[in-house]
Amino acid sequence: MSTIYSDAWYDDMKLLINGSAEFRKLAPTQRMVMTLEVIGDDTSPYVPSGSAVHFLVVLDHGEVTEYRRLTERHDGKGLGFRFTAPATVWESIAAGQIDPITSGLRGQIKIRGDMRFLMQNADAVKILVDLYGRQVTTEWPQGKPPYAGAE
Repeated sequence: MSTIYSDAWYDDMKLLINGSAEFRKLAPTQRMVMTLEVIGDDTSPYVPSGSAVHFLVVLDHGEVTEYRRLTERHDGKGLGFRFTAPATVWESIAAGQIDPITSGLRGQIKIRGDMRFLMQNADAVKILVDLYGRQVTTEWPQGKPPYAGAE
């Protein structure tokens, strides 16, 4: 088990995705660089309001070559996608409490990038979000979502 947002947690996610033969079979072969932005809110005990956690994911030929925390927001150069959501949304997804695809469709996750590409690779995207939200073992030292007072 690794603590959410720790280096070990990012390493675990990378190993989990790279260990999925199903994902590797369906993943696009071109290199894809994306960031996930976790925006602090008044509910998350992990990312306080006014702060953010940014992490980088690089896929290349069906394999994650990078999955790591960034020290600041990515400048956007060479970026294929940027996914932005409040910390409570990301943490609820990681805890398997809410569906990330539904969250994206409802506008809880802001997506910048080629939506056509996402739809063309919907099966691979579904595997990725399932791995993120339902199969990683995460420690929640300050409590696991849903949080008291969250909508």
